[in-house]
Amino acid sequence: MAPARNGPVVPILGLLICAALIYFSIRGLWLNHKGKTELGFVKRNGTQFVVDGEALYVNGWNSYWFMDHAVNEHRRFFVGEMLEAGAKMGLTVCRTWAFNDGGYNTLQISPGRFDERVFKALDHVIAEARKHDIRLLLSLVNNLQAYGGKSQYVKWAWQDGVGLSSSNDSFFFDPSIRKYFKNYLTALLTRKNTVNGIVYRNDPTIFAWELINEPRCTSDVSGDTLQD
Repeated sequence: MAPARNGPVVPILGLLICAALIYFSIRGLWLNHKGKTELGFVKRNGTQFVVDGEALYVNGWNSYWFMDHAVNEHRRFFVGEMLEAGAKMGLTVCRTWAFNDGGYNTLQISPGRFDERVFKALDHVIAEARKHDIRLLLSLVNNLQAYGGKSQYVKWAWQDGVGLSSSNDSFFFDPSIRKYFKNYLTALLTRKNTVNGIVYRNDPTIFAWELINEPRCTSDVSGDTLQD
């Protein structure tokens, strides 16, 4: 039988190839991480949105249902799928609800009382958006009755005996309701995300805050009450 000519060369060569593959894989991951810039806050320069001194042109869409889906672990994956699809299409901003007042899967159970399970769902939405480099426009209350809306705030004040009127338009001028709403905003701004540890007000993932969805004050057609 002829003696083997390769000897230990083959296993050594195999080890070298494995080592090279591991090296280039780790190097690629490191370079990718190093080359990826941190998400910066969107600012305003005149009428232009800017990020780190560069103009930002918004390509966006509306997926109001993110938080509601994220509450249910069997539907939560839809949030990530939608954000991934948006990112692949070159979209940059998604508008979604950051409220659900006094109803099913409610975030704010009553003034100043929150369901932590639903708040964690909103944490998930924001963290997922950051993962896909999508910024969020968070809407804070509804003019309409869906998801509670301004009518829920009016109802709370009226039931507590502090409301000036049972009219939905009192949302815009009742000091008690204004206090409810400001307290809600404070809770959101100071919320520490349970997924990534970032306080909402310090998270550049949040592009902007929309005070109310489709606002209308039909009792004052001049618009003055609404603007005030």
